[in-house]
Amino acid sequence: MLSSDVADQDTTAPTTWPDREPDELPWPEVPPSRRISVYLDAGHGAADNPGNTSCFCVHEQDFTRSLADDVAATLEESGRFWVVGSRAGDQLVAYAARVEEATRLKADVFVSLHSDVRGKKEAWSPEPTVSCQRATDAPGFSVLYSDEGEAALVARRLALAERVAASMREAAFVPYGGAEYAGLYEAGQAGVFVDRHEPKKRIFVLRRPTMPSIIVETHNALDPREAERWEDVGVRRAFAAALGRAILDVAR
Repeated sequence: MLSSDVADQDTTAPTTWPDREPDELPWPEVPPSRRISVYLDAGHGAADNPGNTSCFCVHEQDFTRSLADDVAATLEESGRFWVVGSRAGDQLVAYAARVEEATRLKADVFVSLHSDVRGKKEAWSPEPTVSCQRATDAPGFSVLYSDEGEAALVARRLALAERVAASMREAAFVPYGGAEYAGLYEAGQAGVFVDRHEPKKRIFVLRRPTMPSIIVETHNALDPREAERWEDVGVRRAFAAALGRAILDVAR
């Protein structure tokens, strides 16, 4: 082999999330026999509970509301889903009211969208007059579920959680490893975690809905690379498609 041949070879390591754009996977060719009903919860946005604050000083409740609007639009555009959102505008909605509405509407699945905060935090200023926190050592998504309740419902929750995580991995999103979840969640399939908070602190929207329910922690909100990516329309569409494909696999 000539030295020039070596120089021409591409030795760059393949890029991964968040440096790589995720893939918007195609919908299944055969649509379901009916529209699948999805209760899409924009996480937080309850009284005195705005959620976390991102590396760009954005409240989680604002991020999830915006994301839920975009995800709902993509799902309904596919013609395969009927989507009901939990919040609109600056509306504050109690968690119990969300579960009651999903039950009344006989939703097929309950999906709650969130962002996470983790990693070694440090102060930084994304703009000259703004001070926030950032951490770049714990990127990735996680899907949470509860194993509390009737066995049949628990099995359906687990199936939904595992399929959503697998579909996100197929689209090139990278799962969080769970290092900071010890004592709070127990790891299963890559990116899937079951609630292990002490009983009185277990997550309401995971254990109370009568239909399969999950939380998707889309990314680490303290990581500027991820936080910026999740404002991109293409990333949101890729996520919505991954989520929709998974729901179709388990709900139709």
